Amino acid sequence: MHITKNRITVGNTIAGNPIDIVTYTLAAKTAGKRVHIQSGMHGGEITYWVQHRLYNFLKENLTAGEVVFVPCANPAAWEQRSYFYTFGKFDLYDGKDPNTHFPGKPDGSLHQRIVHALQGLAKTCDLGLDLHTARKSLPYVIFTKESYAPLVREVGLKYNFLDDGDPSGSFDAGLDPLNIDNLCIECGSHDEYDAGKIEQVFQGILRLLARLGMIDKSLTVHPANDSHWFRKDKKILTRDAGFVRYDVELGKPFKKGDTLFTLHPSSELGAEQPERAPEDGVMYKHAPTHIYRTGDETLHYIPIDALVKI
Repeated sequence: MHITKNRITVGNTIAGNPIDIVTYTLAAKTAGKRVHIQSGMHGGEITYWVQHRLYNFLKENLTAGEVVFVPCANPAAWEQRSYFYTFGKFDLYDGKDPNTHFPGKPDGSLHQRIVHALQGLAKTCDLGLDLHTARKSLPYVIFTKESYAPLVREVGLKYNFLDDGDPSGSFDAGLDPLNIDNLCIECGSHDEYDAGKIEQVFQGILRLLARLGMIDKSLTVHPANDSHWFRKDKKILTRDAGFVRYDVELGKPFKKGDTLFTLHPSSELGAEQPERAPEDGVMYKHAPTHIYRTGDETLHYIPIDALVKI
């Protein structure tokens, strides 16, 4: 096993210190496929746990090919912090999502340069994985082509989003035109440590590596559930400002008429407003707060009849 640690300088801080993207490459003695795994495109989305687990496991078990780890793909986003909260979803300078710039520019804005460096690392891989988190969420895969469905089934997460509309400038916009297989994996909730979710994603990536002949298949376990994909979800907005108590669990199907959440409107102490399900479905993510203004997004759900088994 050959291990290489590298730094790619993409700019400098105001204090004159370099802004580096740090990479780790594990190369087995036997030639094989090349997999690129990046995390931390948005500050506060902790997928480092998965990278850490995979890195230590593969140091002992990678038998063919090489894996490039990028544990903090966007170091600039992780410096956007206020009190205990890391603001990394949008660049506080220009208000843009840094994950909308792929394939990037070598002489553009800081985030365009960061993305250009990441594109340079990923453009020769056989499989690209972009790890994120999503609000208060179950782990799920976002993929852009129906032809990626066998890979999604290998990951083995229960509900997965087929986002095959116009490219949004995210990781897939850099790799799809190069005909490189790629998936975005939402590993759970923002700023979270959840051992069960980490294990789900870890095992899913191991199955992908076994599929590519990079590790022994005997090291993997079969997915615990069937996988489904959906193209459209639905969201519910609050009818008033106040405080929300969720009455359904993430990933648990609900029936039409069930109480999804109860709003305690701040305009009237003691009042409660139950929000009833308009149809059968399952909640797969909701906002990471209990504090809402009028018209804020609460939960996102998938109508049961929108689910397609992979």
